[in-house]
Amino acid sequence: MQLFVKVLTPIEVERRLILPRESLPALPRFEGSHEHGIMLQVKDDAGNLRKFRCKKRYGGGDKLVIETDWIQFVNSKKLRPDDVVGFYKDDDRVSGTLYRIEVKRRNYKLGL
Repeated sequence: MQLFVKVLTPIEVERRLILPRESLPALPRFEGSHEHGIMLQVKDDAGNLRKFRCKKRYGGGDKLVIETDWIQFVNSKKLRPDDVVGFYKDDDRVSGTLYRIEVKRRNYKLGL
């Protein structure tokens, strides 16, 4: 199930990924010991398993962000502003919930 697709901004390439509020219902609940953040196991398009910490940033609209391991992911994929990421949720009865991230690069030579 697709959660979102978005064009990366300079801040998202330099610091953190800001998640759309609409993706909140598809994430584990932020309560109890998870009130300040949840760990998401995310498989990238190369099959590598990443552990992103998703948390709420209070103030300014209670944004959902991924910070932990995000910059390492950005650097490993050599992402730049205007590249596109897709975030998906896959439910499997055996392995449970797994999230997936895909990258689509902007073609800078063609301006696309």
